[in-house]
Amino acid sequence: MRAQTAGDAGAAAFLLAKLLNLPPLAADVVVLFAAMPTGVNAYIFAVQYQRLANPVSGAVALGTLRAAATLPVAGVK
Repeated sequence: MRAQTAGDAGAAAFLLAKLLNLPPLAADVVVLFAAMPTGVNAYIFAVQYQRLANPVSGAVALGTLRAAATLPVAGVK
C-alpha cells in the first residue's frame, strides 16, 4: 500500500468539488486544504513516541516540496 500524497488528495478534492457543483471560492478552499502538506506536528509526535521518525520526516519534506510545486500550477491563489 502506498502513502497518499498531497497531489492525490488535491485531485480528489477537485473532482469532488466539481461533482458537488461547489461555488468557485468554496472549491478553492477545499482543494487548498486537501493539497496542503503533512503537518510538522506528525513529526513531533513520531519523535516524542520514538516511532518511525525518519519515514515521517521524509513524508513531511516530500509533501512540502510537492505542495510547493503543485499548488501554484493548480491556480490556487
